[in-house]
Amino acid sequence: MELPRPQLTVLLNALYDSGDARFIVRHPSDEVGDLLRVDLDEPDASTVRFSMDRDAYVNACRAVEREYGSGVVDELPDPRSYCSGLLAGGLLPPANANDIEAFLEQNGTPDLTAGHPPVVAGFDTNLLPWRIADVLGLEPGPEATVNGFALATGVRDELKWDHKRSDTGRIESAFGSEFSALWNQPAGSRREGRLGENYYRLIRDHRYADEVVTERGDEEIVQGYDAYQDDNRKDVLLFSNDRDFIERARSHRVLAQRVEIPQSIPRKTEASWEAIQNTLYVLTVLFGVLELPKVTLYGVWQGKGGRAWQHEQLRVDCRSPKIESLIERDLSIISPLA
Repeated sequence: MELPRPQLTVLLNALYDSGDARFIVRHPSDEVGDLLRVDLDEPDASTVRFSMDRDAYVNACRAVEREYGSGVVDELPDPRSYCSGLLAGGLLPPANANDIEAFLEQNGTPDLTAGHPPVVAGFDTNLLPWRIADVLGLEPGPEATVNGFALATGVRDELKWDHKRSDTGRIESAFGSEFSALWNQPAGSRREGRLGENYYRLIRDHRYADEVVTERGDEEIVQGYDAYQDDNRKDVLLFSNDRDFIERARSHRVLAQRVEIPQSIPRKTEASWEAIQNTLYVLTVLFGVLELPKVTLYGVWQGKGGRAWQHEQLRVDCRSPKIESLIERDLSIISPLA
């Protein structure tokens, strides 16, 4: 069966009801193995323990490369992307969260009734795969921190994902037969680009967003935002992970703030069920395949098309009839409401 990201709650419910409220999220390979240990409790206060911090993950990637070569290790997210995936899911905050909060307090929440110009948020290419508007809590509204978004087409065009895997033999030999599902799907880091383009489209199509027509490249993108401000009488708050991009934006009179990807992973954290399901979605796409008790999750699979990406679907292979029946029960309840 295929479940969209918001409906992964039914999977968590099924695990909880079947006695697997404590479960491990793992990669099928022996070299990587356990990633997270989840203890489902209250919807806003469950516990996630990180089985693999950044250093341990670096060592695991090196072990895969030594054993199987670069063509196989490239199918794993690099350590930076692994940490970014935990950020995107909501398990880790940005490393400079206090600086970002101060920036938003100073420059956001305009008083439109007093004649202040609306404020919109824009994002550099390196942040879009990581669900950055959600991470920063930027939900547009009349009295919200921002009144909408401005999305540069140059950023969209920099999100590359069209290289697809044409041979899964070495991956299957290293990680298991489940990875045959990666055939003809975006390979390795290209799945990050697919996540980013999909998130771009979700913001553009379902939130208050303008498209800013620009060419690719930092200077062209920043110039586009500068012109957009003048033409539309809106202030842009621009976010990037790139220091040079931030400095370039500031030199063009665009308010800009760096978002630092966390490099340190704690031993454990408290998380909501929503953050857990969002993390499962992002990590499963990045890794391609992940295992839970009695369930195998596929972020990509043969034939996964644009509609499945648009609806942020994972394929759920239930290895337990009980889990499958519990999921189907909950889906039958919520489907009339969907």
